[in-house]
Amino acid sequence: MHESTQLKSPETARVADAIANTLPPKSAPDWKPQPCGLSRQELRRIVKKMLG
Repeated sequence: MHESTQLKSPETARVADAIANTLPPKSAPDWKPQPCGLSRQELRRIVKKMLG
């Protein structure tokens, strides 16, 4: 038996809408990261410098 997932009150609906509006947008399914040209060692040095 399949149960309905409808929201019970208008207040709950507003909260659900607020949560849905704060989520980051989803990227396209064919998106791929672009290389930055830095090695892992260089990135580690930058992070270490930033953290102190």
